[in-house]
Amino acid sequence: MGFYDESNNVDRYIDMCADYDGSHLYEALKKQLKEGSSVLELGTGPGFDIPFLKSHYQVTGSDLSHEFLKRCQTTYPDLNFIKLDALNMDISSAFNCIYSNKVLHHLTENELKQSLTAQAKRLNKDGLIAHAFWIGDEDKEMEGLLFTYYQQEQLLGIISQDYEVLSTLSYGEFEDGDSLFVIAKLRS
Repeated sequence: MGFYDESNNVDRYIDMCADYDGSHLYEALKKQLKEGSSVLELGTGPGFDIPFLKSHYQVTGSDLSHEFLKRCQTTYPDLNFIKLDALNMDISSAFNCIYSNKVLHHLTENELKQSLTAQAKRLNKDGLIAHAFWIGDEDKEMEGLLFTYYQQEQLLGIISQDYEVLSTLSYGEFEDGDSLFVIAKLRS
């Protein structure tokens, strides 16, 4: 059982993120992704980004946590939510965009590379990825969860193996410059 499969851990996470505001990510995404496009959100969690995504795009939510999925399906019964591992992307559908907000940092660097390659197979022609990452010098583990941090150049190098980076947005979640939102296009 994973950390986020326990109801009390999900409650703690929701309380910790109560003041979440992703509007800067949404504005960046709207500049690159056409209204009405299909979007797969990796790691939907409690669904903080769903109101924006569903008001502009055809969104499918996903998570590896049964508890998060159960809560999102109750809150948003009109949307499709699936249990999905970002590492192998075991889904047959293709999307115009795969979006995540601070999810892929739970993967090691090699797992991130594997996930990005798997995501490429789930994108339509000219498909985009739009992912937010932690920027920093050292990896951390908290309550059994891995948090992988990257330097911007290192992260963009990894992404550029399969994608053309279209835009980046450096922002601060806890301190200036601790986060990077990357939008990239699948190479033809």
